[in-house]
Amino acid sequence: MKIAILHEMLIKLGWAEKVVETFVNLFPEADLYTLIYDEEKVGKIFPKSKINKEVFKLKSQKIYALTKKQRFCLPFMAWSVENLDFSNYDVILCSSSWFAHWAITKPETKFIVYYHSPARYMWDWTNEYKADLWLNSSWKKFLIKPLINKLFLELRIWDVIASNRVDINLANSNNTSNRIKKYYRKDSILLYPPVETKRFAKDLSDTKYELNFKKYYIIISALTEFKKIDIAIKAFNNLDENLIIVWAWDYKNELEKTVKKQNITFVWPKYDDELVYLVQNSMWLIFPWEEDFGIVPIEIMAAWKPVFAYYWWWLTETVLPWITWDFFKDKNGMDFIENFKIFHKNNLEVKYNPDNCKKQASIFSKENFENKIKEIIKQ
Repeated sequence: MKIAILHEMLIKLGWAEKVVETFVNLFPEADLYTLIYDEEKVGKIFPKSKINKEVFKLKSQKIYALTKKQRFCLPFMAWSVENLDFSNYDVILCSSSWFAHWAITKPETKFIVYYHSPARYMWDWTNEYKADLWLNSSWKKFLIKPLINKLFLELRIWDVIASNRVDINLANSNNTSNRIKKYYRKDSILLYPPVETKRFAKDLSDTKYELNFKKYYIIISALTEFKKIDIAIKAFNNLDENLIIVWAWDYKNELEKTVKKQNITFVWPKYDDELVYLVQNSMWLIFPWEEDFGIVPIEIMAAWKPVFAYYWWWLTETVLPWITWDFFKDKNGMDFIENFKIFHKNNLEVKYNPDNCKKQASIFSKENFENKIKEIIKQ
C-alpha cells in the first residue's frame, strides 16, 4: 500500500505538526507533501530529504523561499495543492486547517482528511480577519475590501466543492465536527489528536534550565492576531504576577509594543525537556483565545498544572470546570483581571489538585490515536 502524507505548511513546529509527525512515525515509508516548507524551522523533525521533490516546484514554495511570509503565499496555495500529483498512491492521509483537503485524487484512492478546523478566516472568523488587515478604515474600505469580499466568497465556494473530494472526514474535536457539518454538510469521525502526556508528566527534578522568573504564569502559542494574546498582555500590564509567553510568529513585534511592565517576557520556542521544565515550574497556563481543540491545556494538565482560559464550550471536552480549570467569560477580556485575582488566590491555596489534572490529561492517549488511524487505513 502506497501512502502519501499531506499538510499545508511545514514552517513551524506547533501542535498540528505533532499530528503530522505521528503520521510520519506510523508510516515511515510514506511520502511527505506540503505547500510551504522551511528547513531551518522544521528540519529537525521533518528533514528536507523526507519532503517530496515536487513540493519545491510549487508556486507557493517559491514565493515563500523569496519572502519567508506565508501570507504572500496564500493566493497560490489553492493552485499549488490542486497541482500536486497523487495518482500513484493508494491512500492520501491529510492534515488540514486551510487548503490541504483541496487535493485532487483518483476515484480509487482513499482520501482521508484529519481536520484541525475548516479554514477559520474563510468562515466564522472572516470579519475578524478583515479587521486585522485594517480593511474597515480609510481608503482600504472602499478600494481593497470589495476585492477581499469577492475573494472570500469564491474561496468558500471552492472550499465546499473541495470537501466533496474527501472519502473519510476525521475531526479533532466535537467543535470541529460541528463546523464540518455546518459548512460542508458532512458527517465526521471524532478522533482527539495525539497528546504526549507521558512526556509532560516525567520527572525532571534533577534537571536545571534557566528561568526568567521564579514564579510565573505561562502562555504557549503561535503569536498571531487570532490567538488574542493581547488580552493577557493588557491584563498583566495591570497585575503584579509574572507572565512568560513562549513561541514566536509574525505578530510578535506588535505584541511586544503593548508590554508596559517588566513582569512580561517573551521567549523563543522551546522543545523537548526544556519546554516540559518550563511548564512544570510554572503556576498556571493562560489560554485567552477560542480554539477548535486545545492540545496545550492537556499537556499542561499532564504536568499537573491547572488552566485559566476564555470560557468557550469546546474547552469542556478536555478540562473539568473548577477542578482543573477556571475562566473569564468576556471575549474581549473585560473580566480577566477580576477573575484572575480570584483564581490566583485559589491557585496559591492549591484548590486545583495536581492528581485531578494528571488524571484528566490521561484520557487523551497518543496510543488511541495511532490505533484508530491504523484501523481506518486498513478499512
